[in-house]
Amino acid sequence: MNHYPIEIYSINIAPEHKVFGKGSEDLSGSDLKSLKTANLIADAGIEGDRFCKQRPDYNGHVTFFSLEAWEEIVKALGLSERVSPEVTRRNIIVSGVDLKSLYGEAFIIQDIHFIGTVHCAPCLAMNRAFGEGAREIMRSRGGLRAQVKTSGSLTVGPSELLAEAEFDPENAGLQPALAKLP
Repeated sequence: MNHYPIEIYSINIAPEHKVFGKGSEDLSGSDLKSLKTANLIADAGIEGDRFCKQRPDYNGHVTFFSLEAWEEIVKALGLSERVSPEVTRRNIIVSGVDLKSLYGEAFIIQDIHFIGTVHCAPCLAMNRAFGEGAREIMRSRGGLRAQVKTSGSLTVGPSELLAEAEFDPENAGLQPALAKLP
């Protein structure tokens, strides 16, 4: 088992599903709730989130997003540094993790077991939220959908990720496009 030091930058939930990627939804993130500690429920997700308890085999109980990938997106789109990665509507913003290495892999953070399932593809709303071209720039940097396999509390701050997967934490921000995303 490999041990990687990581940082949980933020944990976010949206109690209601208000963004579908079409129309004129409010993309400001005002419906999001930022948590310092979240209760994760096995086979369900984050307590209070819109996708919690969808179904036990749902591939996106939680979504992870890389702070390093966000920094690449900010540079590519020339965004203000005041725009935060939470607006991507991903649940858990992390630093020090190559999320692509966790597709199809089991991993543990703060004694909570996860299985990385698929790429968290950006929706059309990203162009409206960040500007034309955002969806394309985020295409290979959208994050990771994961299943929650054990219950527990997840807290913002320094942490450790345990996984059989191998990656170089120094290259967590390098997110080259994959030929085919899972």
